[in-house]
Amino acid sequence: MQPFLTVCCFVLVVQAGVADQRNANVALERATNAFKQGRFEEAGKQLDAAARADSKKPEIPNLRGAIFTRQKRYEEAAQQFSEALALDPKFYPAKLNLAEVKLLQGQYGEAAEQYQALKQADPDSETLDFKLVLCALLEGNQAKASGIVDLMKFPGTTPAYYYARAAIALRRGDNELAQKYLENVKKYYAEVQCRYFAQSLEEVNLTSATQSRPQETPDPRSGKVGNSGSASQ
Repeated sequence: MQPFLTVCCFVLVVQAGVADQRNANVALERATNAFKQGRFEEAGKQLDAAARADSKKPEIPNLRGAIFTRQKRYEEAAQQFSEALALDPKFYPAKLNLAEVKLLQGQYGEAAEQYQALKQADPDSETLDFKLVLCALLEGNQAKASGIVDLMKFPGTTPAYYYARAAIALRRGDNELAQKYLENVKKYYAEVQCRYFAQSLEEVNLTSATQSRPQETPDPRSGKVGNSGSASQ
């Protein structure tokens, strides 16, 4: 009788663990949806629920860090991303987000180093190339930024190339050229694909309203904006 009771207890424990994981996943999904809608307080509550159910999921501190990043609470964000990596040292999103925090704090050199390190594991990442372009531009090295874009795949699987070119144009103050890139990209990529890159430009104040007029000749390849048939999803 005793072995049977032991087995029953074990089954109950396993079932409880599965239920906890399920509850954590549901709460995490709700938190993610709330985050996307800008309802950060609700997202935080759902993350608390997810953590109570399963505190070992790196997605939980990673999303909490993303909330803090949006709220410009960068030190707290970095702490959360580091916590995610403590749970899973290979958790790529947290590594990417730590570099993002450096970028948003104006530590462009350190951010570039972290993005470059990530390129070792993901050499074909267009997003990382785009971020490296931003780092170079914000450090004042437009030649380096242009060099990175020249090596980017075109057309790419993401809108990264167009937004990188737009960023260079905006930094020069060539708002007209930047607008051409921003209009053309929508011909080939869905709005949901563009949203991340557009937001990235806004977060570092690379918008037409904040730039001065052109002071130098545009990059020779900047005319390659993409006509009909030159890019596709």
